[in-house]
Amino acid sequence: MNESKKTAKIILPTSLKFTYGEVCDFDRFLGLFDWSLKNSLVEIDFRYCRRANYQALSLVVLYIWFLKKNGCEIAFLYGDKTGQSATTMWYKMNAERLFDVLNDTGENFGNSIDEPLIPIRNSADFRRGLEIAENYTKEFDIEYEKTLRYVVSELLYNTLEHGSNSFAVPSLLNFKWYRDKGELSFVIADLGIGIKRHLSQSYPELESNVAAIKLALKPQVSGTFGNGNNPYGVKNNAGVGLYISSNIIRKLHADMYIISGDGMVHVSPTEVTQKTLHNFWNGSFVYVTLKFGKIKNLNLQKMMSEFRESAIAEISKADSKEQQQSFYLSIKNYFGRYAEDKSLAIRIRDEKLLFAISEGKTLTIDFEDIISAPHSLLNALLATPIQRLSMAAYKKIKVINASPEIRETIDFILDENTSSTSN
Repeated sequence: MNESKKTAKIILPTSLKFTYGEVCDFDRFLGLFDWSLKNSLVEIDFRYCRRANYQALSLVVLYIWFLKKNGCEIAFLYGDKTGQSATTMWYKMNAERLFDVLNDTGENFGNSIDEPLIPIRNSADFRRGLEIAENYTKEFDIEYEKTLRYVVSELLYNTLEHGSNSFAVPSLLNFKWYRDKGELSFVIADLGIGIKRHLSQSYPELESNVAAIKLALKPQVSGTFGNGNNPYGVKNNAGVGLYISSNIIRKLHADMYIISGDGMVHVSPTEVTQKTLHNFWNGSFVYVTLKFGKIKNLNLQKMMSEFRESAIAEISKADSKEQQQSFYLSIKNYFGRYAEDKSLAIRIRDEKLLFAISEGKTLTIDFEDIISAPHSLLNALLATPIQRLSMAAYKKIKVINASPEIRETIDFILDENTSSTSN
């Protein structure tokens, strides 16, 4: 051991799990983690932990990856390899090989089929996670297999897009099939920027992690900005994946817990509840438990069709409300078919667009019948509003009926004036 380093000790409790009695108490579990540790010697003491939950223990793996990348030296104090002790389960998960993943040599990491622990680094890991999900449902009908695959794939897409972090620590997936209870539990976790910071790019008014999680469960909100080396600084698609997944969970009479920062939202068969935690997770994780066979005549296609119709209705309702809070600008009404008067563009920007933005309105800019609108005019009209809105400009400024040339120019101006946000 390096005596020159500050020493910290993390003692795993007698029972390491999320649930105590019939209640999930994430605060008790999350209180274990000290996210401020840097360049320290950290002892992880397993000796007193007689019972553990695989999904809770998986998050300890992710935390140790964080410590290692933060310059910490890790020492393990193991207990007896008997029963359901944390030491026994640690070895069953092949967790002792966790540093191989950080060194990019862990190709076979997670090969324990009964207790798989899978780093999510790339599309190959993504496919492996789905294959393992399918293995658990082969004794049930094909609809269960398709349904579970859909839910897991949506959650894995989210963690691939949002889970990147400055430490290059991968996301993590763990499954456990509790045969005596006929129950499957899994956790998908990351150390990314968190749901609130991610969505705040388009919804800067978000006040809490709980509010951000609840917003992410709505249709056409949980779309990602993921792309390239910086998954948080680039526009991308918006969808209904998490909205449909959470509703499938309810139909399956399952439970989904979404934790991000100090926020927790519980999606249960009967209700959606929320809580602000005293402790926090430095990223996001989703914990799901479901009992197979509880639902008969499962039909994924029918369920998804119903949820999509419901999503369309919610989106239409939101669009109607948004129209009342939108400022509409017809370029033709002010410029004719040739929008080339830069001084007029500046006046419209200052008198109309910036005023509308100050009132929190969405801008709808109509280029119908416009033959010419050069870059200099479009830049004079839009650059300052885009800078004021930052990444929210992708949501708050809607361009309609624009020719491909005009659309491409506006896209360039958007990228150019939000680039500082993505650095």
